[in-house]
Amino acid sequence: MDAKLTAVRAGLRRALRILRQVVGAPDYERYLEHHARCHAGTVPLGRRAFYADFVSWRFGPGPTRCC
Repeated sequence: MDAKLTAVRAGLRRALRILRQVVGAPDYERYLEHHARCHAGTVPLGRRAFYADFVSWRFGPGPTRCC
């Protein structure tokens, strides 16, 4: 039973990762993997700072609607 639960959780994580890619949402775990590979020796952003950085990049400093 424990192995089945682990497999289900892994499947859900993969599905969530794919869903995030489809809708353009940030993926913190993927960021951590990239950071470890490409920026070893530096401290990665925390989860909250990572998402704040994404929101700032995505929506910019100004209003997000026309009216």
